[in-house]
Amino acid sequence: MNLNAVGPDTFLRYQIRHRMRQIKRDDRAIYVEGVSSLSVPELQTAAASRGLRTHGVSPARLRDDLQTWLDLRLKYGVPSTLLVLSNAFMYATGKETEFNTQIDALKAVLSSIPEELFHEIELEVHTLEGAATNKQRLEVLKEQQELIEEELQQSQTARAKAPIKDDADIDEKDEHKKDDEKKEQKQQQDAETKKA
Repeated sequence: MNLNAVGPDTFLRYQIRHRMRQIKRDDRAIYVEGVSSLSVPELQTAAASRGLRTHGVSPARLRDDLQTWLDLRLKYGVPSTLLVLSNAFMYATGKETEFNTQIDALKAVLSSIPEELFHEIELEVHTLEGAATNKQRLEVLKEQQELIEEELQQSQTARAKAPIKDDADIDEKDEHKKDDEKKEQKQQQDAETKKA
């Protein structure tokens, strides 16, 4: 996506949000004009900004991938964050498990979402629709409590295994003092040898 990944989290979130808005506006413009109207450099830039694979890919494949992105994003309403995640998922897989299409990668991303997260999102949707039950809420709360307890246990075992020692002086003051003392001793010895 051509983003600089250096900086505080808030700045990175702002960059991502801003880039996703730009991509959304660009998606609408490309959709209206048509993918075939883009030149090869424009096509490569558009694909790279969406996280689509561009290296070693023919222009025809780039056009197909970009058209798939536009269809999923604008026709079917798939959130762009999921599409970017599926593209990242395509990069993360090796050659032996490479996906042929973005739809296959999107399916893999959706199937890898943890069950707890799925239940939480399902509860939010049902709450918005007014169809959430107390039983669903209770199950989600129990899952969240279990995750919190697991995380607490992991952090406690990590602390017990390797306590972090932060007692090292990074200013190296002692070394400079020792060097200065050695210089003074050498100067004294040189002065004594000159007197003798």
